[in-house]
Amino acid sequence: MKIYIFSDVVCTWSWGQEKVLRAIDYLFGNKIEFENIMGGMISDYHDILPMNMKDQDSNETANGILRRIWTAGSTIHKMPVSKDIPNLLSRENPSTNKLDKFFIAARETSSDKANLFLRKLREATIVDGIDTMQVKNIEPLLNEVGIDFEEFLESFEENSNQSFLEDRMSTFDRRLEAFPNFMYVNEKGREFLIKGYKSKEELLNFIFEHSDLKPIEIEQSEENIFDFIKKYKRVFLPEIYELFTDEELVKNTLNNLKENNLVEIKIVGDTKEIKFGSISNIGETC
Repeated sequence: MKIYIFSDVVCTWSWGQEKVLRAIDYLFGNKIEFENIMGGMISDYHDILPMNMKDQDSNETANGILRRIWTAGSTIHKMPVSKDIPNLLSRENPSTNKLDKFFIAARETSSDKANLFLRKLREATIVDGIDTMQVKNIEPLLNEVGIDFEEFLESFEENSNQSFLEDRMSTFDRRLEAFPNFMYVNEKGREFLIKGYKSKEELLNFIFEHSDLKPIEIEQSEENIFDFIKKYKRVFLPEIYELFTDEELVKNTLNNLKENNLVEIKIVGDTKEIKFGSISNIGETC
């Protein structure tokens, strides 16, 4: 089953949706394919400035507003946001559309690794506070997921503008103005669309409505929590709670894993980051 996601790299709700998409991926594995279509959120940072500052070159204010957009969503979806104001928007890079084009170049270079790159790009931008407008900061993310940098750069320079335009037209044709949105196309070509941020239950219902797929059964156990962390390497506490609802079990499991040097745990934003593997005991206990 393929589900199209109309999205944007820096959209706070698209970032929050990552915890649900990860849960769906864990429950269904390769039975469900997600294909991201970039709609573009900030074409010019002046568009998000207050009315009395529209004619002022206030990129510092624009970056502050962008972070407030992220944190407003985070209070609901709970995925972390950097404590620092980002350094993305400037006179040199007035639009976050460049980040969407980075994803599109990755998608065209290596479609099977593009969604993992998108996840890394969002983490670097929204959580780690990296200036991902700079291509030099994109290369390590590409290397991490196994996408050839030279091929990516060629696609970005030669094809991304046209491909991004096609993505935006696909978005506008369906009158989508906010993100994320989800679309399934059946064998007859009929489109089924649900709009907006969705809970795990809502997205599961959408899947069940249009397929006969069944998720795996997950026992609430320390072994399965550790398996989830091993599979995704870097996870955040809200993502674990998306599948494992016994908070006491989660807390005890993470403490045990940390004591045995199987994970690293540290505070990020208003939550915790858990990484598979540990070379030290640096980090906060749960």
